[in-house]
Amino acid sequence: MNRYLLKRSAPSRPPGSGLFEADEYQRVKDSFHPPPTALWHLPGLASSTGVADILVKDESARMGLNAFKILGVSYAVGRLLSDKRIIKGSVLVCATTGNHGRAVARAAREHELEAKVYVPARTAAARIKAIEEEGASVVTIGGNYDDAVRLAAEDARRHGWTIISDTAWPGYEEVPRLIMAGYTKLMDEAELQWAPEPPPDVVLVQAGVGGLTCAVVSWLCHRFGAQRPFTIVCEPTSAACYLESARAGRPVSLQGPFNTVMSGLSSGEVSSIAWPTIGGAADAFVAIDDEPSMQAMRELAHPTDGDPAIVAGASGACGLAVLLEILRDEKLRPVREASGLSSLSRVLVINTEGATDPEFYARVMEGKFAS
Repeated sequence: MNRYLLKRSAPSRPPGSGLFEADEYQRVKDSFHPPPTALWHLPGLASSTGVADILVKDESARMGLNAFKILGVSYAVGRLLSDKRIIKGSVLVCATTGNHGRAVARAAREHELEAKVYVPARTAAARIKAIEEEGASVVTIGGNYDDAVRLAAEDARRHGWTIISDTAWPGYEEVPRLIMAGYTKLMDEAELQWAPEPPPDVVLVQAGVGGLTCAVVSWLCHRFGAQRPFTIVCEPTSAACYLESARAGRPVSLQGPFNTVMSGLSSGEVSSIAWPTIGGAADAFVAIDDEPSMQAMRELAHPTDGDPAIVAGASGACGLAVLLEILRDEKLRPVREASGLSSLSRVLVINTEGATDPEFYARVMEGKFAS
């Protein structure tokens, strides 16, 4: 089966419909002012791969943490506090494979709240330790991420805790919507940073449960309409729930096992609130195996021709890995042609995490990890 799906070619994109109204984007701009992260240019890598420029929005040091998740969590928790939906001492609950849980734990600690974080048993020890060091209680379960989501939600309902999840399901959509609104700040920053140059021609964004993807696609639809950049959704082959949902034309749940080093993207179920926007407005879906992601990690860490060195985890490098596969693999020529990628193209990718598992990162850098 093809590991990609084309929805449309670059010249034929409809206006698209994002998740948010104009006033929601404006509220994020007016009320939320985190320190911006860097937008790097990789002209050396771009030249060697046949495009004009590769831009990397680097979330490896976002708000004192090493992943983008704190951006949405901080905005959502801030809104809930200002609306008196939670108060000092409230208990926040979430499921995670690492990054989101640490973000919830950090937000809870900063606002004198409690946090309980549910993790799958295969979660890296370093990620669990980082969550515990933020003061959260960690509950380890025997299943996968989707199982952790369900158990966290059940326990939260039983005890009256507040769920802070970046994935949504029927009956639970308000908080994920706030989290995704917070993520749009990333694109507000990026636009200021790429100016006065024009916007990128192609944008690649990792899926996972779909929160960041929905935020990015929504922002692009709002800002550029039918003239928006060609948008490619990126996933691991073993957890490509958006690719398979797009192929089916409806939400599809995958059963796993999700054997991928891209643990932040190891979800088998799409977010109910994110899927309509992503399914309707994204232009292509591409899934990759683990090795290209690890190779992209190494290329970012050991650049040539004067490019900056960037620390990226496996999930963080997924967008760049998909771009390099599209440019190098003839099996993905249809995606390359549909997107219009050429020597004139400017491409944006997002490094969603740094070395969240230092031991794994070191092994990849040394070439000692085989997927």
